[in-house]
Amino acid sequence: MTPATQPDTAVVISQLVAPVVMISANGLLCLALFNRLATLVARSRAFAKERVELLRAQDQPHPGPTGASLDQIRLEALSAHAARVLKRAQLLRFALQCLLFSVLAMLASSAAIGLSLASHSLWFVALFAFALGVLAMAVGVVLVMTELAQALRDAQLEDRILTQLESLAGNSTQSEPRA
Repeated sequence: MTPATQPDTAVVISQLVAPVVMISANGLLCLALFNRLATLVARSRAFAKERVELLRAQDQPHPGPTGASLDQIRLEALSAHAARVLKRAQLLRFALQCLLFSVLAMLASSAAIGLSLASHSLWFVALFAFALGVLAMAVGVVLVMTELAQALRDAQLEDRILTQLESLAGNSTQSEPRA
């Protein structure tokens, strides 16, 4: 290596830092999102189990019309929640795909930066790959923000349904005679 190429090597090494930082940031985001996705999958399975139990209970006699009404409302609520959880899981999956694509783009950018020592024309490839990675990361973050907003709406919906169930259950205990 000649002294004239050493500064180029040092510059290239310092320029490799940006894609590496982006890869690390994506890795942290992916870790959090994989955990969030696993939680949604577990929640979806819990909803499915409860729905099966309620469907089996429909064949059983209820202590009164209110018990059947409560079960029916809960069954409808579970169906709605299951659909919403599935939508949120799909948003997270798309976000993860964008973030993982961003990692690949950053790896390509790093490789192109390193190879640019041999061919300066690879700087355009490195820049394009980096820009593509940043764009994919931005899309992934927007998808995560959308999922977070949906999570809040789901919590508000669940609160309204629980209030409705409590109201119905409260009315039934007042109208039923005590022994």
